[in-house]
Amino acid sequence: MAVKKNEDLLKLKKQLKEGKLSPLYVFYGEEDFLRDMYVKRVTDCVPDGGFSEFNHIKLDGADVSFSEYDDAWESFPMMTDKKLIHIKDSGIFSSKRSSGGPSTEEKKEFWLEKFKRISDDTVVIFDEASVDKRSALYKAAVKAGVAVEFSYMSDADLVTWVVKQCLNAKKRMSKENAYYLITLCDPGLNNINNELNKLLDFCDEEIYKSDIDRVVSKSMQVIVFELTDAIMTGNTTKAMSTLSNLKTVRENAFTLLYLMFASFEKMLHAKLMRGASQSEIAVELGVSPYIARKYIDGARGFDEDTLTWMVRRVAEIDLDIKEGRVMDWAALEQYVMECIYKSGKQTTI
Repeated sequence: MAVKKNEDLLKLKKQLKEGKLSPLYVFYGEEDFLRDMYVKRVTDCVPDGGFSEFNHIKLDGADVSFSEYDDAWESFPMMTDKKLIHIKDSGIFSSKRSSGGPSTEEKKEFWLEKFKRISDDTVVIFDEASVDKRSALYKAAVKAGVAVEFSYMSDADLVTWVVKQCLNAKKRMSKENAYYLITLCDPGLNNINNELNKLLDFCDEEIYKSDIDRVVSKSMQVIVFELTDAIMTGNTTKAMSTLSNLKTVRENAFTLLYLMFASFEKMLHAKLMRGASQSEIAVELGVSPYIARKYIDGARGFDEDTLTWMVRRVAEIDLDIKEGRVMDWAALEQYVMECIYKSGKQTTI
């Protein structure tokens, strides 16, 4: 599967280099930074002739009507040889049934006909967060053009990307520090790029770990991992200190409670996928390989019954808060202490 994905990307790069575009592209996957980048590269290969409104048409969302698509499909490029149609988040390759509007069968017939007759003067890009590769429309689109998946990059590739971006900015960062940077950020190149740009603006020629600690904002997901790690090791002092800091900066207790719930739920899911590889678990959980490893490591620190209890307990606490039996922060602090006690590893380190 990975080989096929690489082949698709290499084919796209070759077309861009030679300026010989396919009539249709389907770009999909959770790594929207790369999707945006390649949409721009394809767009740059289709000159707008000074009339971008007519030659670079963007249609956004699943509620675009058939007539709007028809108008875009049938229009002629103005003062240039080709026009580009960028269709974002159409949802036509999804297996979910939409409520209202044309039926699934009508959509299928409409798009199958469109894919069969894309004019030589038109390049179409479907820009989707996800697709169902089993769908008839996806298969028809692949037959008519090129589909490229942009999934989260591996840790090694992310480190290489960060180091390269630093070199491009005439600055240096060691691989160890690049890895440390990506562990502090939410998944996705957009998040890493935002924090990296702050570092590039702040630092001189060499970027050190101390610079990263000063400049980079830890993602809430990373903070929750630190909290769950403290629970796993029974470190009461660390857990309560983390909660105190979050309370001081007025973080929402409900948000934290449900981030913890999501974290424990994914750990349980990972634990139940016995024998599965890290990449398989990452795909199943819909997270990056690095985050998947965090869930796998966390799952090893708890038994199945404890994780099940932690997940179910959140629903009880939610009801207690909503019925006014306990305040939200008091409930969160109580939950953390209960989890530490349940883990059976309580310490005061």
